[in-house]
Amino acid sequence: MKNKIHNLSLRGITGIFAGVISLIYIFGIHLLLSQYASGSAGVSVLPISFFEMLILGVTFLYILISYITITLINRRRRKKLYLRKWDFKAKKIRRIYLVFLLLGGIILYFLMANGLLKLVIPTSLILYGIAGIICNKRTFGATAVLGFIFFILGGLAILLPSFAFYLWGFAFGICHIIYGLVYFNYKR
Repeated sequence: MKNKIHNLSLRGITGIFAGVISLIYIFGIHLLLSQYASGSAGVSVLPISFFEMLILGVTFLYILISYITITLINRRRRKKLYLRKWDFKAKKIRRIYLVFLLLGGIILYFLMANGLLKLVIPTSLILYGIAGIICNKRTFGATAVLGFIFFILGGLAILLPSFAFYLWGFAFGICHIIYGLVYFNYKR
C-alpha cells in the first residue's frame, strides 16, 4: 500500500479537501456569472473582456490552490510513511494530468473563441474523466470508476445543457468528496 500513495492522490482527506475547494470555486463562478447576467451587481459594469480575464484568473487560482493543497497533504502522509517525495508513479501521473490540463485549456479556449460555450463544461468533464481512466493503473483506489463517472456526467451535460453547471458541481465537488470518504480509512 505504501508505494501506491503518491503526491497527487485523492485518497481520504485530500479528496474531501479537493471536493470542498471545487464546490467553493463553482459557487463563486456561478455567483459571478449570475450577477453579470442579471446586471444587478458591480461586476455587470465590467467590459466582457475584463470579465473573461476575471473568470480566467479565478480558475487559475482554483487550479493552483487545489494542486498545492493536494500536494502538501500527500507530502505529509508520505513523510509519515518514510517514502520518497516524488517517485516515478507520481511524476507519471503529474505528467498525464498536466498534458490533459494543457490540452483541455487549448480545447476550451477554442470552444469559447468560437462561441461554443455550452460545450465548455462537458468537455472539461470528459477530459478529466479520460485522465482519471488513464491514471488508474498507477493509483490506489477506483480512479477509473471516478473517471467513468466524470465521462458519463460530461455526456449528460451535452444532452442536458441546462443542468451542465450542476453536473459540473456534482462531479468536481460531490464525487471528489465521496471518493475521499470511501478511501478515508480504507486499508489494503
